[in-house]
Amino acid sequence: MVNRKNLRLQSEYQIYARMIEARLKLETSEPFIKMARESPFFADRFALVDSPDQFYMLRAFIDLYEFIYRLHKTRVIDDQLWLRWMSSAKAMKSIPKFLNVWDKTKSVHSPDFVKFIDSL
Repeated sequence: MVNRKNLRLQSEYQIYARMIEARLKLETSEPFIKMARESPFFADRFALVDSPDQFYMLRAFIDLYEFIYRLHKTRVIDDQLWLRWMSSAKAMKSIPKFLNVWDKTKSVHSPDFVKFIDSL
C-alpha cells in the first residue's frame, strides 16, 4: 500500500513538473508574448520587470519553490536538501524584481506557501 502511494505521488510530481515546463515554454514563446502585450493584465505584470522573459523566469522560480515546498511538506525530500532550497528562496527575496513579481502573483499560490515565503 505504501509503495503504491509513493508511486502515485511520484507520478503526480512528474506530471506537475512537465506541466510547469510546458507552460514556461509556451509563455516565453514570441507569439504568446506578442499577444500577451495586448492584454492590460499581462502588460501590468510585464511592467514589474525589464522584459516578459524576466517575469516568466521569476514566476518559474516561484513555482519551483512551491513545488519543492510541497515535496518537503509530504516528506519526499530530506531536511538537508530542504534547507538548501529554503536558503535559495530567502536569497531570491533580496532581488527587488522577485519581490515585485511575488507581491503581484502570490494570490494564486496556496495560503501556507504564501505564509512561508512571506516569513523568510
